Amino acid sequence: MPFLGGNLDELLCEQYERTVGRDNCVRFEGLVLQIPADRHRCHYVKAKVRVHRYVDGAWPCFMARAARLITTPKVS
Repeated sequence: MPFLGGNLDELLCEQYERTVGRDNCVRFEGLVLQIPADRHRCHYVKAKVRVHRYVDGAWPCFMARAARLITTPKVS
C-alpha cells in the first residue's frame, strides 16, 4: 500500500505526556528537559506537556492541550 502523504516523522514518533516540575523541567527516561520561559508564559510549572521522541534524536516538548512547540532539545 503506498504512503498517501502527511508528515512521516510525526507518524513514527513516540509521544509521552508529562507534568512540568517546580524547577521548570520535565524528567524523562533519565533526561532532564528544561523548558524556558517564552512570550506566552513566564513558567510552565505543573503544566501538562507532550514529549515527542523522533527517529533523528530530537526531543521537542509541546503543550498538551495545544499543538504549540515549547522547546526542542536535541540529544546526541
